[in-house]
Amino acid sequence: MSVYHFSAAQSQIIFGTIIAIFPITMIFVGQLARKLHPRYLGYISGVLFLSGYLLAAHANGHFFLTYLGLGITAGIATGFGYWVSLTIPVQWFPEKKGLITGVAAAGFGLGAVFISAIAEKMLIAGKDVLEVVQFIGIVYGLTVILFSNLITPNSDLSKSGVVAIRIKECISSTIFLKLFSGIFLGTFAGLLIIGSLKIIGEQSNINNHILILGVSVFAASNFLGHLIWGFLSDYIGASLSIFLALLIQSLAILSLNLFSLSDHTYLILSFLIGFGFGGNFVLFAKEAAQLYGVQKLGLIYPYVLLGYAIAGIAGPAVGGILFDFSDSFFYAILVASIMSLIGSVLFLKQYINARRNTLAKN
Repeated sequence: MSVYHFSAAQSQIIFGTIIAIFPITMIFVGQLARKLHPRYLGYISGVLFLSGYLLAAHANGHFFLTYLGLGITAGIATGFGYWVSLTIPVQWFPEKKGLITGVAAAGFGLGAVFISAIAEKMLIAGKDVLEVVQFIGIVYGLTVILFSNLITPNSDLSKSGVVAIRIKECISSTIFLKLFSGIFLGTFAGLLIIGSLKIIGEQSNINNHILILGVSVFAASNFLGHLIWGFLSDYIGASLSIFLALLIQSLAILSLNLFSLSDHTYLILSFLIGFGFGGNFVLFAKEAAQLYGVQKLGLIYPYVLLGYAIAGIAGPAVGGILFDFSDSFFYAILVASIMSLIGSVLFLKQYINARRNTLAKN
């Protein structure tokens, strides 16, 4: 935005496109996985990631080429990589779906803890943002390719075969609609705020070092959220866990409007938003594996993630558009908080109904 004069909406459209494309890609990867060893899916992910970032790095700030590289190509790469990273570990640890899903999904955000600190040092040293993009593309792309060599599916599970599944029947069921709506509401709220967290801090005159530190804090808490929510869900259930995660996220987002931001409150709220947001990717995957079975997770969960895909376009775009028109994030923050609260109430109702049914049977 500052060097190549992108608007807030343009920057968020690129970010949102990654989120929108990778779940759609996962649908096709799930079908492709029946013919290809998951190791090759990992190779494809690494090559595409490297290619997309190098394209953007040499685009000289041209919006369409940057969008094509960082939005579309990197989004497809993420779809391949995330499918492998999520489904293969769950095959190996089916008895601990919540925890292992949390561990796997935590890797989705852990890299940001390191890369934000590295990017800060590179930018302070006078590197152009596109040089940073090139560095990320080369390091991440080659790392994905290298570690793909270690991917091995559970041969015992593969031998047992996959029960035939009718996708149309699954996605029209009440259970699926609940999962789809929940992940849409939760991630819409989180993504609307995440992509603009730095700008929100700037409006409150938070110094640049704290702003960048806030990104690291968010990423670290997102990582912890994956692990802790995954662990808790194995004991208190996914519905109650989703209610608590989205409630924390809603209240933390609303606090951005309610309180005057200082360095400390900015970091605390960044932590709480990241912690609540981290539950989305663990809890809905765990619930899908629980309801449909581990063998079907790779086929069903990408359709659940379409709710995240829609949120990926709508959430950041709404945030950017509201900011461009009002020159303030007050209304965007309010919308995000309400959306997260609706998702929270939805799963509180689900939890209460489930408890009533259990008591009635007893």
